[in-house]
Amino acid sequence: MSRREFLKVFRLKNHGLLTIDKEKCTGCSLCAIDCPTKALLVDLNSEKDTYQLLLREAACEGCDVCEKYCPEHCLRFIEKESEKSEPRKEARVIFEDNFSRCIQCGIRLFPRSMVRKLEAKIFVNKGSTWQINLCPSCRTKTPFTLTPASPQPGEGKGEGTSS
Repeated sequence: MSRREFLKVFRLKNHGLLTIDKEKCTGCSLCAIDCPTKALLVDLNSEKDTYQLLLREAACEGCDVCEKYCPEHCLRFIEKESEKSEPRKEARVIFEDNFSRCIQCGIRLFPRSMVRKLEAKIFVNKGSTWQINLCPSCRTKTPFTLTPASPQPGEGKGEGTSS
């Protein structure tokens, strides 16, 4: 018996509950990418045009990797009493959000919750030049312009202009 197999015997397998704070989650998918058992999955639901984070309880071993790697600290693994009922074998949706789309070509960009979080950080001074509602391809085709709220040095009133 390998060390890994031996230690698996002592794990919290199915004696815990993964909870998510849906207000904090941005849908970045890092928890699903880092999950060693693939208990967390991402589904880009084309029928509903939504992003879904799915949990397969039967595959979750309670290793806390998802909790440790979540940049928003929205996942928590809570221990619970051992129950006789079996964990769900089918995946269940634990987070769902609509996609934002490029305003020029309509391609899917990010979950809306991620866009809201980025906008809150980027547009703090209401003067960002980065267009978050464009895909990279359309962004390169769009002229780079500064917003009126953030003039560059030397662009003040009357400087270097003749009337």
